[in-house]
Amino acid sequence: MLLTALVTSSVFFAQVPQQFSYQAIVCGANNALLFNQKVGIKISLLKGTENGQSVYSEVHTATTNANGLVSIAVGGGTFLEGNFIKIDWANGPYFVKTEIDPVVFFCNVN
Repeated sequence: MLLTALVTSSVFFAQVPQQFSYQAIVCGANNALLFNQKVGIKISLLKGTENGQSVYSEVHTATTNANGLVSIAVGGGTFLEGNFIKIDWANGPYFVKTEIDPVVFFCNVN
């Protein structure tokens, strides 16, 4: 009986995420992967559509790895607008808009 009460109460007190992981492969204008290079990344969370209103945005400075992969924690960057904690995730959908400096293009990753 006690175990059932504890499990049930933990369901009611689930927490909203404070951050989530985001990864991307980064390549330059010449279609080559950017290995071990610093990049500036702006992340915006858009509500409703891929062109929707920005409800949150932040910037990161990160370094790609030996494979051109960059990893960041959305919600853990330098704040620009909105409040990550107050996003009503149940009232989505939400889209992630990524802007990377240097300007990048789609790269051929085989």
